[in-house]
Amino acid sequence: MSQRLQRDDAPAELDALIEQFNAMLARLERGFEQLKQVSADMAHDLRTPINNLLGQTEVGLGQVREPHYYQHLLGSHFEELQRLSRMIDNMLFLVRAEHADHPIDRTGLELAQELGRLCDYFEDLACERDVRLAWHGEGTVWADAALLRRALANLLANAVRFAEQGSVIEVTAGEQGDEVLIQVRNRGQAIAPEHLESVFERFYRVDASRQHSSQSSGLGLSIVRSIMQLHQGHCWAESSEGSTCFTLAFPRVSHDRPPSP
Repeated sequence: MSQRLQRDDAPAELDALIEQFNAMLARLERGFEQLKQVSADMAHDLRTPINNLLGQTEVGLGQVREPHYYQHLLGSHFEELQRLSRMIDNMLFLVRAEHADHPIDRTGLELAQELGRLCDYFEDLACERDVRLAWHGEGTVWADAALLRRALANLLANAVRFAEQGSVIEVTAGEQGDEVLIQVRNRGQAIAPEHLESVFERFYRVDASRQHSSQSSGLGLSIVRSIMQLHQGHCWAESSEGSTCFTLAFPRVSHDRPPSP
């Protein structure tokens, strides 16, 4: 798939065909590379908690121990199993989102209420990281309430995790043209331009060392993108000079004229 058609001796009339054919080959090659990468990343992320479970169990069975040791061991196993369960649930959600054969349950949601509810929920977590949440939103978005909250929760969890201590995470929303925009902005290490288009891919991590892999499955932003696709919307990331902003863009519609499924 790395081979491409050459234009050297081709008639000018075939230029457009050659260009389109090469573009198709490039998309196929990129797709296969992404599939291989997803498989490798999935194997890595599943292997880590499984190895932890096996190692801890082997040590525990090595000799007779006190009851409190086994209690602690079961607690550690429970955490690893929860992590595996969340990862599997996220992967199943992505599969269903890609092959959805029924419309989602959209209603008119007040942005001010939705942002206030989520920021209140994340307030304690933000305090633990010594960051503050500031939000402002107005208008209405036509969306599935559960899916909207899940997408925003993933963005807020991401922002809190990587925000500078003592900084403010800004959450804003409003209508702009024919779209409703919701933005989550945090101060912190900027994302390099070559990573910005890939952050929504499954298991993609800007940090190649995977030092945050125990805290995140690498599927949160992929779920955000799938949720936006279900709403016929789109999302993107911008990052520069120590500021990173994720934007969700929903189609703007009136209550009496909901979007088609």
